[in-house]
Amino acid sequence: MKDLTGTATGRTQIAIEDCYALLSDVGSYPDWFRDGVRAAEVLERDPASGEATKVRTTLHTSMGPGRDFTLNMGVTRRPPDMVELRRLPHESSDPEEMTVTWHLSQGPETLLELAMAAQLDVPRFLPVGGLAQGLADQFMQAALRRLDGRG
Repeated sequence: MKDLTGTATGRTQIAIEDCYALLSDVGSYPDWFRDGVRAAEVLERDPASGEATKVRTTLHTSMGPGRDFTLNMGVTRRPPDMVELRRLPHESSDPEEMTVTWHLSQGPETLLELAMAAQLDVPRFLPVGGLAQGLADQFMQAALRRLDGRG
């Protein structure tokens, strides 16, 4: 098992509620981060709010030969300042983990903080150093581009 972590921060003039709306709509991630999230199919929704609670995502990495990984992710929200996606195990003995957590805070600008953590069973020869950090940086830049009207 390899531990992978990455963090990224950014600031925008966009109100925290609008930032939260973008980041909590996980089904739209491929619309603004196509390089990293190739697909996000909503599998389950909260009956009261209609928000996605479970999605099947296809994540893309360009490290090495480039690969796509399909994962089922549970979605947890705490309006207006947190959205978390957590990999759901394939079975009870599945030890792999992955979380993507967005934290938002309002000041003169809205501060976005992204933390990615994974514990994955990958071949020893596969170079994964910097993978999570690179993905976190790309994810943040894509979100800021969309929020600031540049993407």
